[in-house]
Amino acid sequence: MTMGLPHEMTFVLDVPPPGTVTEHACFDVYRPDGAAGPLPAAILVPGPSPAAYPFRPRQWPLITGYARLLASQGVAAVVLDLPYHNVENWAAVSEPLPAIVESVRELDEVDGERVALWAVSGGALLVGPWFSESPQWLRCLALNYPMLGPSTDQLRPGRPLVITRVGKEQPDVQAEVDRFLSHAVASGVSVHVIDVPNGHHGFDVADHTDESRQAVRQAASFVVAQLTR
Repeated sequence: MTMGLPHEMTFVLDVPPPGTVTEHACFDVYRPDGAAGPLPAAILVPGPSPAAYPFRPRQWPLITGYARLLASQGVAAVVLDLPYHNVENWAAVSEPLPAIVESVRELDEVDGERVALWAVSGGALLVGPWFSESPQWLRCLALNYPMLGPSTDQLRPGRPLVITRVGKEQPDVQAEVDRFLSHAVASGVSVHVIDVPNGHHGFDVADHTDESRQAVRQAASFVVAQLTR
């Protein structure tokens, strides 16, 4: 297990740079090299970052690694940059998220009818509205070692859902993941689970193993397959 500051930790996969990265006020758009016209897009929702920390999640290899991986597979990736500084503030931070998602869908370079949401760690707390709602444009909801809250109780069948679960999770987070999956079964929600038995929270930069790399590829393949159907 490799530990360090988020901007220092490297992604478990070597992925090529995207064709273009376009910066907007609260997100960056990654597109494949040579892409023309609107593309289906995965919106990456990071967890919190302390306000005093000088490197935003849009600069972290964890998040940019996923964005570059998705772009290399022919879809657009959108990295959100939200004023999310403490996990306790998730409810306030989540309020403008639907409007931000709509602004992404309206971009000329995005196919607004084919969008996925991919939340990492505490970012999962922000996507709760889509646990119960499945608009036609939402092709998939992906969660990596998610921190989950009361929105679990609102989970309903609908959009495809994939969760990457690590075997060496923090006990309190693991308890919430277990409750989420139990509620999914009871509610008839189909969840595709990718297990990383030897993985820690943040395995995709902390555990540079074949197991980690396979899990990352599986999750990306699931999301891309849903976007390009």
